[in-house]
Amino acid sequence: MYKKFFMGIAAMAALTLVSCSSEDLNSLSDNSSKGGAISFDGYLGRSAVAVNGSRGSVLDKDALKKLPETAGAFGVFGNYSKEGATLGYGENLFMNQKVTYSEPNWTYSPYRYWLPKGHIDFLAYAPYDEKITSLTDHKSKMDFTVSSTIAEQKDLLWANAAGQTQENNPVTFTFYHALSRIGYTVKLKKECYNNVVIKLKSITLAGSEDGATGAFYETGTIDLSTATNKPTKNANLWSNQAGQQKFDWFSGEYKVYSSTAFHPDGIEKDKDYLFVIPQDFSETAADKLYVIVTYTIQYNGISEVFTNTVHKQIKQNFEQGRAYTINLTIGSPIDFDVDVVTGWDPAEGTQIDIDSWK
Repeated sequence: MYKKFFMGIAAMAALTLVSCSSEDLNSLSDNSSKGGAISFDGYLGRSAVAVNGSRGSVLDKDALKKLPETAGAFGVFGNYSKEGATLGYGENLFMNQKVTYSEPNWTYSPYRYWLPKGHIDFLAYAPYDEKITSLTDHKSKMDFTVSSTIAEQKDLLWANAAGQTQENNPVTFTFYHALSRIGYTVKLKKECYNNVVIKLKSITLAGSEDGATGAFYETGTIDLSTATNKPTKNANLWSNQAGQQKFDWFSGEYKVYSSTAFHPDGIEKDKDYLFVIPQDFSETAADKLYVIVTYTIQYNGISEVFTNTVHKQIKQNFEQGRAYTINLTIGSPIDFDVDVVTGWDPAEGTQIDIDSWK
């Protein structure tokens, strides 16, 4: 289901040290020009998916590079600590710094340089969001909202690099997926022919059979300092999950004609994903999830169009960093069955003798 690959992001960023507020930074700023420019390098720890808002489109290295400079590819927080100090995430050096790609390097502004003493602890996330103005809770956590509009949903990636000095240059981020990705296919139970037309009308994911209640979390808080050496099942990655929302996944009219699973034409499969905060909908979980599908049936020679709405509970724990496909089978074909008496009684038949005629 997943493709593991490393995506080298050659990142160069010549930075000057400006606007540093702490005494430690001020005391070293006169010597900052002796250090080399801070630069970044990055990898995607597994196949990445969309960050640029086009209805869940897949992100690869080229797509990341092509994000407009005004939007930015990823954001960086960096906190300087004096020599001998323990790790301390924060934002006294980099505060949601926008990083973009400018051939052939990753760059950002204003420039900053390595300090001759101490270390810097970095946090990063993608895609960049200019509305994020600060971190919370020990300066490592960030609030996140899942858009109710599927076209605006984004695949959230996170990374960190602690205890960095000039010897570590360029700072290497290994990004991992923070959300769960959900896709779908649809098919008929059996092939249909020209005498019948079956059309998919809607797909809804909700918290009840009637679609009246929400299911998926609306908001949550991600801890960007969470260790990324185990990219899945990070129990401490998310907290403060709240709200419940449903998604009208498909709405329109599409003729379903095959018993082979497929994604509706006209909507690219990799541009129709849902990106949701990890959530448990398994058998014993308190939260419930239902898929509700409406389709129509019309036979040649019968003017009436019949509408059928069906639902099914999805009992699945959607885990961080994992992709899922919901395979929908619609249509109830008319089947026949026959019971045949295995023997005659009596076996040779009842004898009827005719020995005279009129």
